[in-house]
Amino acid sequence: MKYLEQIGNFTESNLISLDECVWWALELFSKTEIKSWNFEKYKKPLIAGSWNAIVTAKIIFSDMDAIFCDETDIDIALTKDIDSIIIVSASWEKHAPIFAKKAWDKNLPITLITCAEWSSAEIVVGIENTIITPKNREPYTYNTSTYLGWVLAKTGESAWDILKYIENVIEPELQKINFWEYDAYLCVTPDKFAWVNQLMRVKFIELFGRKIARDVFSYEHLKHAITVIPHSKELLITFGDWECDHTWDVFNIPLPKETGLAMMMAVSYYVIGKIQKSHPNYFQENIADYIERANKSGFSKGLNIIIE
Repeated sequence: MKYLEQIGNFTESNLISLDECVWWALELFSKTEIKSWNFEKYKKPLIAGSWNAIVTAKIIFSDMDAIFCDETDIDIALTKDIDSIIIVSASWEKHAPIFAKKAWDKNLPITLITCAEWSSAEIVVGIENTIITPKNREPYTYNTSTYLGWVLAKTGESAWDILKYIENVIEPELQKINFWEYDAYLCVTPDKFAWVNQLMRVKFIELFGRKIARDVFSYEHLKHAITVIPHSKELLITFGDWECDHTWDVFNIPLPKETGLAMMMAVSYYVIGKIQKSHPNYFQENIADYIERANKSGFSKGLNIIIE
């Protein structure tokens, strides 16, 4: 356990980067049983979640005839013809209790999927209706072990094989590039990973705000005038072997043919973590002030810089 043995070492003044979270998450799920879920009894569920939780839900419930919603359209979604409600929330707070209270009024079966051992939403739906999944200690909003565990539960991929691939293939490749030479990144992925693209976009926003320009598209999306304007300090990062219309620097991240959604998520997060390390510590320098502001608001209470 060469990664997990370090998990207690980082503090609020010495936060780790995203790539380190990937190491730890993969090692956790190499040694922890990941149970799959069976919701066959639900024929038309409403699945509610916020931000990257609902994106992950669209991955893990992709084969269900379901309606998906977030905090912006839950009221409309609750008027649809549904037979059950599934709430997905790694941290259990913020919008999850709001979802739970609104769902309770529908008098339908409710299930909460979370990584928290206690939650405000759980109080509403009941512990007997709550699925608690494993996670690691991580900085606020990284949500690497949380969502990666859910995706692994869906795909059945080997966390150990993904870890070894990143160690033996991805890390040596990344040693060849100086990310700090660029102030913009265009990431392009195989079309089948469109949902992972959204996870990547959110992670760029959370870690860099508007300090760094970035876009994430599938190969087919890239054909729609994405590369009209050249920028000498932009790096095109291609995941997988693909010929792209791009007249400036290109860097390829190799992917095996059998790459699944969990591997794509882990590899992309790892690359973003390396980009994070190559630039000023925007997240680390600002997260404490953000948490303080958030805890003073009427929406968030009790948020911490490190999620234990």
